Amino acid sequence: MLETTNEVRPKSLILRTINVAFVLVLVVVAPVPLLFATKTDNIFLQILCAATMFLFYIGIGFYAYRLLRKNVSGPVFTKPNIRNWRGLWWLVGMWFVMIAIEMILAQLRLQLTGVTTTENQEAINELTSNFNVTMVAMVIYGTFLAPVVEELVFRGLILNYFFRKSWWWANIILSGVVFALPHMDTIPTNLADTLSYVIYASMGMVLAYIYKKTGDLKNSIAVHMLNNGITMIPLLVVAIMNAIQ
Repeated sequence: MLETTNEVRPKSLILRTINVAFVLVLVVVAPVPLLFATKTDNIFLQILCAATMFLFYIGIGFYAYRLLRKNVSGPVFTKPNIRNWRGLWWLVGMWFVMIAIEMILAQLRLQLTGVTTTENQEAINELTSNFNVTMVAMVIYGTFLAPVVEELVFRGLILNYFFRKSWWWANIILSGVVFALPHMDTIPTNLADTLSYVIYASMGMVLAYIYKKTGDLKNSIAVHMLNNGITMIPLLVVAIMNAIQ
């Protein structure tokens, strides 16, 4: 179970909201260098753009960690216990729950609107369509960097910043609602976009539940990495195969 400090820091709700909003903007801006990398064929510039994004994202993670560290009673990350098979299977089960919810909502979106994927996923598919520096950087970012930084922000900060003493599910729902925002290219104005938003929000809520239930951020990070890796790694394999042919 999640254990928080007796007092939240900063005490001001306005300052906490500003902190989260600021980090949220940084998370949205961080991948921009990778977009510049897609506009050039110069490998050196592509590597420079990718390195810039990585350093920027790592900086965001470190900043979020410093904010979070003030509001948890124990360590933010604990040593993994690979012998805890029951805990590992529970995490796998929660991943299946997340995938099941996503598939149900995606099928509902397809039946009601005919839309097969989200704009965010389409953008990822486009960035990973060819085997190049941008593609490799995107896979590393999506599989490893994003899960760590996003869990620090959307689970760590939000669950420790807001609704700490009120309704148990309040900050879980808030986490999902905020998590979906940077994953949408546009504000939902139609049914298809609304259902896409709900898909990302539900994923965020499942990850928030994992963190709050176990009190260990590495668990939600692990499930987030598993989910993103299963999505990204096949794209990498297909791109490599296409490059070889």
